[in-house]
Amino acid sequence: MTSKGFDAGDWIDRVAAALRAVALAQEPYLQAYWQHNPRKQVIVDGRDETPVPLDDVRMVYAWARYSRSFGRDAEYASLRTVLDPARYALLSHPTLEQVAVAGRVVGENDFWMQLVNSGTSIWAGDMIAGLMARAAELSGDGFRAAARELNAFLWPDREDKAAGVLGNLDEGCDVLLFYGLTVSERINVEDAMVILPFGEVRRFVDQKLVKELAPPGGGFHGWRSVGAVARPFRWRPEFRRRGSVNEPMSYPPAPFFPKARTFLDLLAVSHAVPILSLATISNCIDGSAARLLGMGNSGPGIYQKWAANGFDGFVECPVMMPAALDEAREAFEKRQSARFQELAPFVVRLVEALGRDGRFAMHDKVVDVVIALEGMYELPKWKKLRKLENRVSGFLGTDADDRRKIRESVRNLYEARSAVVHSGSGEAWPFRNSAAFVKGFDLARRSLFKLLREGVPENWDELGVAGE
Repeated sequence: MTSKGFDAGDWIDRVAAALRAVALAQEPYLQAYWQHNPRKQVIVDGRDETPVPLDDVRMVYAWARYSRSFGRDAEYASLRTVLDPARYALLSHPTLEQVAVAGRVVGENDFWMQLVNSGTSIWAGDMIAGLMARAAELSGDGFRAAARELNAFLWPDREDKAAGVLGNLDEGCDVLLFYGLTVSERINVEDAMVILPFGEVRRFVDQKLVKELAPPGGGFHGWRSVGAVARPFRWRPEFRRRGSVNEPMSYPPAPFFPKARTFLDLLAVSHAVPILSLATISNCIDGSAARLLGMGNSGPGIYQKWAANGFDGFVECPVMMPAALDEAREAFEKRQSARFQELAPFVVRLVEALGRDGRFAMHDKVVDVVIALEGMYELPKWKKLRKLENRVSGFLGTDADDRRKIRESVRNLYEARSAVVHSGSGEAWPFRNSAAFVKGFDLARRSLFKLLREGVPENWDELGVAGE
């Protein structure tokens, strides 16, 4: 059938009708398969709401495909009787018709399907199984809705109509997966960068992978503390007669993952909480779209992943704060400036301080904050404490009383640091060290973002004297 003579509505109706017949015929075969390969059932209010397992359906169809070779022709005859019309209806779509070698026997329809960076040889039965799995996810006439979505994927020259049918099914993304901050909604950071809450992350990243990477116990709160910094993009499957798994791969734009890491660091500093990078993952696509196309998990590429050391997954993480988000976003916009490049090492130092773990974690945290403050305030090699007291209080203080409190906090931080460095342990005052770190980190955080906004004063010492 040529594309000019193709009636999409008629094709959708024929495919949906064929799927209904297959759904009835396949049930005894699936039940027999599950007797030997039990599946985990999901029971809600006494009803079996276990999702249609795509891999199981594909396996049953594969048995039907090769039943003659195994001497089980008669056993699978009734299933092949309905799979044949479904296969013919599916392959009558012009996009598939031109790549599939149609035959009179189930299984003679192998062709190549490319999804972003992963390609595979596929046959009509896999796509029928995908339509079955997707239909089970949809309300109303799921078979017709699934066929309509597949047509939108197959019909790229109808972009205006396809967008309305697909919604976000054709959205993919590269993600920096993180743990440590609770995000409740999608947040735009800038063009081609968003923050995704776990509800959207699970569209693109299999929950098994999240469970593997996140701290133990992270699922106790429904994985709400898992999110992602993502680069969204739109995609379409490509269909050819043949392809190769060795085809050149495309990669995310080089700056994206380092850029996402920079933003995550700023987010950690602005919230004063540790945020753990779990993995960088490329070429993720919507799980429902992958199932619709009969692919199951599409196999995104994991470039890096990190151990979740030092995190207690049972402790619920802080929520995203609008003011802290705005502070991080404002600083991120200046990341190309010379001022940001000068301050970038101190951002990393503060992030390291937040993430310290182990018996001497608090001691290291105190030292990290002192190093960051000394660097940001450009201290000379002599009279460091006095200079730092004056510069920090003069730069951040709002009145005489506030400046006095800031000088006191700086002094306490320095005393804690001296106890760590000169005694070799600093264990005599653990609670004092903790309090000194909290107040010291807050001063460092405020200093960092104010320096990024306003720049360095012309004369630090004059500022310090003015702050007396």
